[in-house]
Amino acid sequence: MRFAVGALLACAALGLCLAVPDKTVKWCAVSEHENTKCISFRDHMKTVLPADGPRLACVKKTSYQDCIKAISGGEADAITLDGGWVYDAGLTPNNLKPVAAEFYGSLEHPQTHYLAVAVVKKGTDFQLNQLQGKKSCHTGLGRSAGWIIPIGLLFCNLPEPRKPLEKAVASFFSGSCVPCADPVAFPQLCQLCPGCGCSPTQPFFGYVGAFKCLRDGGGDVAFVKHTTIFEVLPQKADRDQYELLCLDNTRKPVDQYEDCYLARIPSHAVVARNGDGKEDLIWEILKVAQEHFGKGKSKDFQLFGSPLGKDLLFKDSAFGLLRVPPRMDYRLYLGHSYVTAIRNQREGVCPEGSIDSAPVKWCALSHQERAKCDEWSVSSNGQIECESAESTEDCIDKIVNGEADAMSLDGGHAYIAGQCGLVPVMAENYDISSCTNPQSDVFPKGYYAVAVVKASDSSINWNNLKGKKSCHTGVDRTAGWNIPMGLLFSRINHCKFDEFFSQGCAPGYKKNSTLCDLCIGPAKCAPNNREGYNGYTGAFQCLVEKGDVAFVKHQTVLENTNGKNTAAWAKDLKQEDFQLLCPDGTKKPVTEFATCSPG
Repeated sequence: MRFAVGALLACAALGLCLAVPDKTVKWCAVSEHENTKCISFRDHMKTVLPADGPRLACVKKTSYQDCIKAISGGEADAITLDGGWVYDAGLTPNNLKPVAAEFYGSLEHPQTHYLAVAVVKKGTDFQLNQLQGKKSCHTGLGRSAGWIIPIGLLFCNLPEPRKPLEKAVASFFSGSCVPCADPVAFPQLCQLCPGCGCSPTQPFFGYVGAFKCLRDGGGDVAFVKHTTIFEVLPQKADRDQYELLCLDNTRKPVDQYEDCYLARIPSHAVVARNGDGKEDLIWEILKVAQEHFGKGKSKDFQLFGSPLGKDLLFKDSAFGLLRVPPRMDYRLYLGHSYVTAIRNQREGVCPEGSIDSAPVKWCALSHQERAKCDEWSVSSNGQIECESAESTEDCIDKIVNGEADAMSLDGGHAYIAGQCGLVPVMAENYDISSCTNPQSDVFPKGYYAVAVVKASDSSINWNNLKGKKSCHTGVDRTAGWNIPMGLLFSRINHCKFDEFFSQGCAPGYKKNSTLCDLCIGPAKCAPNNREGYNGYTGAFQCLVEKGDVAFVKHQTVLENTNGKNTAAWAKDLKQEDFQLLCPDGTKKPVTEFATCSPG
C-alpha cells in the first residue's frame, strides 16, 4: 500500500512537471501576404525574446470571420481587428476581448481613435443628404469607417423594409463596392468590385481599396478614415481634387477633416480569448516587438509597415500599441454610442424622438447614496432616475455602457473616467460668494489636498511618516491618495505603501493588506460608503479614532469640528485639536492650508 501511494504521488508530481504552460501565441493571418509578414515577425521575435519567454507562431485563414472562430476555438490566439469586427468577436459564442489598442499620432500625443470621413471628387454637386442613387465605395461589410458609421447615419433614410440591411443599402445606392458582402444574394453591392473579395489582396478592399474604387472604379463617394487620402496622395495638388462631405450638408477640403467628419471611431484592437492566461503573453510579445521593431526602430522588420501590401497584421499608420485595462470588454472599448449604432442597424431600429427629454440616470454608490438619489428623483418630478453600483469603477462601466448617465467624481477618478471616454460637464463649487452673486462668472477654484494630524502628537512631520498609521479617502482619489502618495513616492522611490505605513485604511486597496487593517466596514475596505472610513469625513474619523495622519481636503477639519458635525465621534472636537503637516517638515494651523499643502 505504501508503495502504491508513493507511486501515485510520483505520478502526480510527474504530471505537474509535464503540465508546462503553453507559451506560444498563435497569430492569425487572413492572406498570403499577411502570413508572409507573420512568419517574418515570428523569426525576428526569436532574436529578441528571452529563451524561456513566449514564442510566436502563425495560423493562416481566409477571412476575419474565420480567424475569430479559430481564436474562439483555441486554434489561434490573437489578431488585430477593426472596431466592427471587435464587436462581432465579443459576441457569444466568440467571447473575445480587446487586449491592446493601436494608437496614432505620436508618443507624446497618442490618439486611440480615428475619424470616419466621406470623400468625393471635387466638382460634383451633391451633399451628404443627397446620396440616394449615387455609387458608393466601402472598406468592407461590417467595418467601422466604411460601413457601420455611414450606414448608421443613412439608416433612417433607407427604403423599408430595412431587413436585411444589405438589401436596403443595395436599393438606396445605384451601385456599390462592399467587400465581404454576399455577391449572390446582393449583387448590387458588388457591382463596382465583382466578387466582393474579403481579403487585403483584393484591389478594392480596405481603406486604400475604397479610395481606389472612388478614383478608378466609378464610385461617387468613398467612406474611409481621415488619413487615407494622405497615404494614397502625398502631393497636395492631387489631394485638392477631392473634398469631404460634412454632417451639416456642406463640403470642406480634405485637410479640414477635424471640422468635417462623420464620427470618431475607436482604434483597431488586438483581441484574444477572455481569461485563459494568454493576454499577458500577447502583451509581452507586443511590448518587446514595439521596442525593437516599432516606428523607426529597425530596417530589417517593421511592425507597422507592409512592404508586400497595405495594413498587414497592423495598420501602417499606427504609431504603437497600448495595453487595454483587464476589465475592459468589447462594449467598454467600443463605447455605448458605437455599440448602439451597430445594434440599431442589425435589429432594424430607427431611433425616434429626442434624448433631451429623457430623464438623467444618476449612478449612486451604496445604500446611503441611493436613498439620497431617490429623494432627489422625487423632488425633480422624475427628471432624475437612480442606478446603483458597488464601486466607482462599476459606475464608470455603467455610464460607458449607457446604463447610467452621470455621477460625481473626485479628480483622480475623473482622470480614469476620461481614459474611458467620459467628459466632465460641471464642477462642484465651494466658494459661496460666487453663489450669492449671480452675475459672477468665476470658475470653481477647487480645493487643497492636506495632511492632518492631532495637535497632541508633537513628534510627527512629513519626514518621519514611516511606520505611522495612515487614513485615506480612497485609492485613486486625489486628496486622499494620488497627491500625498505621489509626493511620498518622490521621496522613497517605491510604491510599497503598505510596507511604509504600519497600518492604515485606504478604501479600495487590496484586502488583507495592512492598509485595510484600520478599516471598520461593514464591507471592510470597500471603496464606497459601506466602509465607515470611506471618503473625506471617513478618513478624518479614522484619524480621530485610530490613525496618526489623515489625507483629506482642506475643508474637512473645518466641516467636522466646533459643533458642525453632531455625530458622537465628532461633536466635542475643536479646530485647534488638529494641525496640518507641511511638505517642508513644519506644521501649521488648519486654516493655513494655502501655504501648507502638498498639492
